[in-house]
Amino acid sequence: MPLLRSARTQKQIALRLEEEMKSGTLARSILFSGCEYSSRMTVALELALNLCGESGKYDTLDSASLIVISSRESSMRIRALRNLYEKDMTSQAFMNLVHEARVMLLSYHEALYSNSDKDAFTAAGELSSLLMEQPEADDRQAVSSFLASFDKACDRFYLARKKSSLFTIDQIRLIQSYLQQNREQNKIVILENIEDVSTGAVNSILKLLEEPPEGAYIILISSNPGRILDTILSRVRHYVFPSVSAREQHALIRDTFRREGSDLEEFFLISSGLDLDQLNIFAEEFVHRLLVRKEALTNDEMNSLCAFLDSFSAWRIFLERILSIVEDGFRQGRLDTVLCDQTLCLVSRCFSNSRVYAQNRRIMLENIHRGILAL
Repeated sequence: MPLLRSARTQKQIALRLEEEMKSGTLARSILFSGCEYSSRMTVALELALNLCGESGKYDTLDSASLIVISSRESSMRIRALRNLYEKDMTSQAFMNLVHEARVMLLSYHEALYSNSDKDAFTAAGELSSLLMEQPEADDRQAVSSFLASFDKACDRFYLARKKSSLFTIDQIRLIQSYLQQNREQNKIVILENIEDVSTGAVNSILKLLEEPPEGAYIILISSNPGRILDTILSRVRHYVFPSVSAREQHALIRDTFRREGSDLEEFFLISSGLDLDQLNIFAEEFVHRLLVRKEALTNDEMNSLCAFLDSFSAWRIFLERILSIVEDGFRQGRLDTVLCDQTLCLVSRCFSNSRVYAQNRRIMLENIHRGILAL
């Protein structure tokens, strides 16, 4: 069974993909949709490596035939896996960290090099090289030295990456050029959060999906297919991923990370060191001040909130908490229906725009802050 990892949480989809590969009926433009932590990226990567004939490279993702463009906020999971490696110092913990970091770094494939993103590509190359230097297992001094270098390399990369945009016209054109080369070797491009594609890049992506070169496969990943244009949906074969049960998540956490837990997101949040109680306090206060008291946060309060969120890259989690608090307020009759709807739309729109245009997260939060006060 070539898609063993995928079958652990998405057996039916794995079986379908295996049959389509075997029969030669696998579409070359594919969409995987589902909620966060439904194994969409796991399946996409395992499928991609099988198509490339490199199934043994899942841990390292060291493949010249694979590009991943993603707007996911990887730093939370990377921090969690870094902390677990520091505690366990095992080869498995190291490879878990390498895999997650490599998913992020595949957006900086050499075929996509651009002078405008020179700093980000340089920092990505430095971090990628560092990941090849696995310390001796159980050697505390070697692990500590590696992690000190890793932390510095990550900081340089995150700082450089803030200037980068995703799903640009130039990026898609470089992908098209890359796929035209050496057609004897299969090549796979994974575009995650495709709903965040900018208007300017849509036509280039449509052409890419409609006429992939021989041996090229395009895999789109989305958590909100309702936001994807019909013209894109009509060009792909759609696989809908059901959510992964708590029992399956528990088994995955136990077998992969040697820990207990039944919710992957909570597991990563806690392992990253994020103070969930403090996050909830910030979210409750944000909603209460703006929606109930109609009172703005002071500059010092905004600075404190942004520093907390930035240190853990917890912006998405914070906004999700805000949405949850607003929805609970509506269900309990504490918040007006129209005001709730307007707030939910405003927060979702601002977050989406921040990802599409690689907007500074503080600016995003300030836009939400001003927008709610104006409702």
